[in-house]
Amino acid sequence: MKFPSLALFLLWIASVSGHAQAPNPYVTFESASVTAGHALPGSNAIVTVTFKLKEGFYLHSNRPLLRQATATFVQVGQNASARALPAAYSFPASKKTIPGVPQPVDVYEGQLTAQVPIAIGPAAVFPITLPGFITFVPMQDKAHTAADRLQRVNFSVTIARSTNQPPTNAKAPAAKTPAPKAPAKK
Repeated sequence: MKFPSLALFLLWIASVSGHAQAPNPYVTFESASVTAGHALPGSNAIVTVTFKLKEGFYLHSNRPLLRQATATFVQVGQNASARALPAAYSFPASKKTIPGVPQPVDVYEGQLTAQVPIAIGPAAVFPITLPGFITFVPMQDKAHTAADRLQRVNFSVTIARSTNQPPTNAKAPAAKTPAPKAPAKK
């Protein structure tokens, strides 16, 4: 009866390794929300994904000027209901002067946002959950050297169905209801 014990052990190993990954010490996923378009079957929407960067570290832009720099890369996947197009990155938060480099380079500090266009299929089933990841090399702010090797943070984007109703106007006056009539006197 060693086989069932081995099978249970392998099942336990698979369940332990299937748990969520440990939080990344350099970049954390903050949020993802639909910021443009309507999340309806057959339409397009733009999802803004936000990441928080640890203080004292920065990331090179998605198109670094330095040959030896590793580009920061955000990708969102697809499923049967929707597919994501390539991300558009926010402008780098600042420029860093790096020793030995004649001009300042663009970097992300504090926060990074990316806008991801999503094409929603005509037979989409809501809510839609799409997997995503960001890859980067964390750079130490003061030393301008890599703090660690290439890192990856997985996240997911969940899109709820829009109602496609115009927003309500909070300043519109309330509709007047007529006062109840007093009973007639005899």
